[in-house]
Amino acid sequence: MKKGSVLLILIGILMINVVVASSYVLEFSQIGNSLAINESINNLQNKSYADSESLNFVGKEIYFLNKVTFPNNFEEVKIILNLEKGMIIKNKEVFPLGYNIKTDGETISISWDLNNVMQGDNFAIFVNLEDTKNTTFSFWIVFFIIFILFGIFWSIFLKRKKVLMKKVSKIKQVKVKEKESNEYNYLLDTEKKIIENLKKADRNELWQKQIQISTGFSKAKVSRVVRNLESRGLIKKIPFGNTNKIRLK
Repeated sequence: MKKGSVLLILIGILMINVVVASSYVLEFSQIGNSLAINESINNLQNKSYADSESLNFVGKEIYFLNKVTFPNNFEEVKIILNLEKGMIIKNKEVFPLGYNIKTDGETISISWDLNNVMQGDNFAIFVNLEDTKNTTFSFWIVFFIIFILFGIFWSIFLKRKKVLMKKVSKIKQVKVKEKESNEYNYLLDTEKKIIENLKKADRNELWQKQIQISTGFSKAKVSRVVRNLESRGLIKKIPFGNTNKIRLK
């Protein structure tokens, strides 16, 4: 065999070994509702493209589903899923096992390390996620709605309470008037006149002389009427020297 042929064979074997021994990195990076994907072979970027189908949104939950088909034979493979801030893994649902998780306290990165992968092999990935940002936002929306509704109901309650209090106050006033009317119905006109004067007076009390002046009754008549009212417990007579202070009970 010629030396040139041998050299070509050796170069071919070397190239095959290089292909087999090469490394492959596939990185998924979440950007909102889609993914940015970067592929690199032997630490050299090969492809970069977007993927809007691997993230599936069902209510508050998010599912990452992807089936990787390897384009060549690789001795070392690394698959990485980078999640945005606020994303959490729900119920530790990550498939397949053998993954590693890294976090800086805000963002999460999930990775799988594979060895001796053959061209055409498949690697299915499933991750169940939850967006806590949306959950927090939803919580504040619900809280705000409840707060507004509470304010509306409280305002209605206060208005109704105010109306009710007015009605109760009017009923009480009517009852008081009815009571007073019934209480003094049996009185003589002279007795009613003295009672009315006491009601109008400051603190419902007058000197006996003031009653005499305001009613126009004689001193003897005022004394007699006051004595009758006191005996019925409607007024109280408080002696002050030569006169009396008359107070409505």
